[in-house]
Amino acid sequence: MNNGFAFLNSFDINNLLTYVIAFGAAFVAALWIGLTLWVLRDIRSRTRDPFMIILSILFMIVLFIPGVFIYLFVRPRKTFEQKYQDAIEEEALLREIGVSEKCPSCGHSIQSDWILCPYCHTKVKKRCVNCGKAIELPWNLCPYCGEQQQKPFIEEKSS
Repeated sequence: MNNGFAFLNSFDINNLLTYVIAFGAAFVAALWIGLTLWVLRDIRSRTRDPFMIILSILFMIVLFIPGVFIYLFVRPRKTFEQKYQDAIEEEALLREIGVSEKCPSCGHSIQSDWILCPYCHTKVKKRCVNCGKAIELPWNLCPYCGEQQQKPFIEEKSS
């Protein structure tokens, strides 16, 4: 009877060991797949560079856990959403201090009453012919004084 009990214990231990190994392998496989999908999703939210995306996924697939740490070191610091939020915040701060316009030619910040860009010398506004205030180039009528900016050409008849 003791021999049968030893065989039963040996069989149960082997089965238990098999189940533990199978569960551990399934856990490691699920972790590997999950981390690979996380790296793919995270890198796509940070860059559109296909080389960087492929390299990050290869680090994860080939190196597994060390690949995750390598990825965390080489990935871009900010996501597209964080960059967008920073740009909105910067624009709001610039508007708060009064610098909101940019030169259409060089992109430098200019003040709203400037006629020329001091960086590239591009004409950004024109002066009203009547009151002298800065107005937009395409405007034909001054919004400050109501003066017509381009005098209509009137042909005089010669007698």
